[in-house]
Amino acid sequence: MRHARRRTPGPAASGVLILLFVAMPRTAPAAAPWTEPLPWDALASEPGFTFDAQRFDDPDSGWQVDAFGLTTVVAQGAANRIYLRWRHLSFHTDGLGVMARWSEVAPPSEGDDAVDTDWPGESSIAGWGRPEIGLLAPMRLPLVGESVFCGEVALPFARNDLYPFAARSTSLRFALRRTFRLAPGLDGALAHERILNMGAAGEDLADEAFPEQGAWSGALACRFTDACALRLTVRDAGDEDRRLRLVLDLPLGGRRILSLGATRALGDEEDRLFANRFTLALTIGKAAPPADDPDAAHEEKP
Repeated sequence: MRHARRRTPGPAASGVLILLFVAMPRTAPAAAPWTEPLPWDALASEPGFTFDAQRFDDPDSGWQVDAFGLTTVVAQGAANRIYLRWRHLSFHTDGLGVMARWSEVAPPSEGDDAVDTDWPGESSIAGWGRPEIGLLAPMRLPLVGESVFCGEVALPFARNDLYPFAARSTSLRFALRRTFRLAPGLDGALAHERILNMGAAGEDLADEAFPEQGAWSGALACRFTDACALRLTVRDAGDEDRRLRLVLDLPLGGRRILSLGATRALGDEEDRLFANRFTLALTIGKAAPPADDPDAAHEEKP
C-alpha cells in the first residue's frame, strides 16, 4: 500500500507564514472576544467527539459563565484534522453590565447622549456562542522544521449581549506551533497566533470592541502513557491577558479520555474576563473501520 505524500509549502510561502506570525505587532486590549484554547492534541488523537462543561468565575466583578459544548474532529486526508466546536453559554453579570466595565466598547453616541452603562440590561443572559471551524495541518518550514499550522474561523451566529464571551461577529485565527522532545515522556511546545476580529453586526458595539490580537504560548506535556498526560500551558497576549492552564488527561478505556482542567488569569482585575476557569471534558474516539471495509479500501490505492 502507498500513502499519499504530504505536501509542504515552498520557500516563498514559508517566508510569508513566518513574517505573518512573528513580524506583526501584538496588541493587548482591555476587552476583546474570548478565544478558546486551540485543540492541538486533536492532531495526534483519533477522530471523535468531546463533550465539555466549563465554569468561568470572577469574584471581583461578580461575572460568572457556565458553558456546555461539543467538539467534533474528523480526519482530512492522511495527516490533517478538521474540527467543529460550539458551546451554549449562561452569562451572569451580577448587575455589572459590559458598558459599565468597558465604556470604550460602546458605539458612538449622537449629540450629548451618554453611554448606556446598563447595557445589556439583563443580569442573566443565555444563548449559543459562535461556532468555530478549524483545520490542523502538519508542515515542514525552513529554519523552523516540523510544525503544525492551525486556521480557524468563528462564525457570526451569537448574541451581542453575550460579549465578550460571544458576539454576532466573525473572526479569523491563524496559529503556528513547534513541538520539541525534551526527554522520554516529556515534550515542550512553542506557538504563536494571530486573531483578526471583524466588527459585530448591529449597532450594539463599537469597532474598538473587536481589536486584532497576537499571542505567544509555551507548553510542557508529561506523558505517563499514550493517553495519560499532565499538560501545563502559559499564554501571553499582553499585560491585560495572561493565562496559566493545567490539564490532566485520564484514560477510561474504550477510546474514552477524561480531562480535568484549571486556568488562572493573571491580568489586572479591571481588565480580565475571568479569574478562574474550570473544565471537565469527556473525549470519545471514533473506532477505526475494519480492514475489510470497502470504503476504507477505496481510500487507499495499491
